[in-house]
Amino acid sequence: MDNAHQLWLDVKSRLQNAEHLIGKTEYEELIQPIDTIHKVSGGYIYLVVSSMLEKYRLEKFYLEKMNQVLVTITNEVVKFKIMTAEAAEKEKESKIDEPFQVADTVNKRVLRPEYTFDNFVTGESNRFAFLTAMKVAESPHVTVNPLYIFGEVGLGKTHLMTAIGHFVLDNNINANVVYTTAQQFAEDYFTATTAKKPVAIENFYQHYREAELLLVDDVQFLSGKTKTQEEFFKVFEYLFENNRQIVLTSDRPASELENIMARLKSRFSWGVLVDIKKPDLNLRKSILKRKLPFLIKDYSEFPEDVIEYIALHFDDNVRDLEGALRRFIYYCVSLNVDFSIENAQVALDAIISRDKTSVQPDYNDVIEQVKTSVARYFNVSMRDLASQSRRKDLVYPRQIAIYIIRTLFDVPLKKVGEFFGGRDHATVAHAEKKIASLIESDWAVKQDVENLSKKFKEETT
Repeated sequence: MDNAHQLWLDVKSRLQNAEHLIGKTEYEELIQPIDTIHKVSGGYIYLVVSSMLEKYRLEKFYLEKMNQVLVTITNEVVKFKIMTAEAAEKEKESKIDEPFQVADTVNKRVLRPEYTFDNFVTGESNRFAFLTAMKVAESPHVTVNPLYIFGEVGLGKTHLMTAIGHFVLDNNINANVVYTTAQQFAEDYFTATTAKKPVAIENFYQHYREAELLLVDDVQFLSGKTKTQEEFFKVFEYLFENNRQIVLTSDRPASELENIMARLKSRFSWGVLVDIKKPDLNLRKSILKRKLPFLIKDYSEFPEDVIEYIALHFDDNVRDLEGALRRFIYYCVSLNVDFSIENAQVALDAIISRDKTSVQPDYNDVIEQVKTSVARYFNVSMRDLASQSRRKDLVYPRQIAIYIIRTLFDVPLKKVGEFFGGRDHATVAHAEKKIASLIESDWAVKQDVENLSKKFKEETT
């Protein structure tokens, strides 16, 4: 953890000379005494303070400023967290010092099971991307390398990339397929370089360099992270030179990536760049019909006019389109009413009106109501639910709450993050994806979500 200690010393030095951020007295009382780092984990440096009062004052008044200074030094995905000496000691006693581990190699339990080629609905807006992805899956590193898929949010980039992983594993269950996001790669690298054990960085390189198929989502999040980009470049070069397939997704063409080193953007363009555009009306209707079997049993009798209504009013991206369908079905099932055009108008009116007027609704009440329901259900406090704690008994309820808020009420990522300890949008999106994936493979998780959805309705009606 020498690197982490040095970073903290650098931050302390800058804060000492930044009275516009913290006064001299406050610096001497709160910042200067901190000299212990408990651990580095998940992109966070855990600083140890002596009391809950110090922890409270730092978190309320100075933690954000500390993290702002840290960003100016590292440009990496890393933040400070505060914990008391008592909490650090308890954690130390309750668990052994585990070696650094990156995210597990992908297998069928990690890849979202519904994200296959069979479930990808094609049209003019995505057909070329689909056909290219199929060729890559059938002949990895032979046809196209790397494959770079780009397009706006919610159009199916992750679905298509995941489908490649499924196809490869279907044909060779022992294939070493590694899926990650740019955000996770950055966190893995930082954790490895600041871990106590020298073997950590070796494990990091081994994990990524042994991939036969590397899937990296949202490479635009490498922006500004110079050290992470350098390490990603090394991994890319190694895999490419050893004929390993690389698939990348982004929200923009490689040439338009900002604050990404030129040689990395050049590598991204070595293979084929394919884009996914917004779906037309016919494709949107087809997507809704394909989604129905995953949501209701008697999908064959679902009204055509409701499909038409949803497809007409939600034309921006596939994620919003499917979200509207889920919201409508949840509304009808919860109130025990018919799947009718009249009920569709009632259930979706608020979203449609919001999009037309571009007026942001007040989400505060609904977020607090969901948090209250989840806290009661899992018997945790509201404060702990929104805290920065990574305890397993808090992480799961927190992710469930985020999933319900996002899927049922379409609350923006940034807004959700504000109500859960100031988490950034990437962390919120990860929580949503995590639960969505678990619902497909873990019956208990599915039951928790269904029970909470019903419970939330009961408590708000």
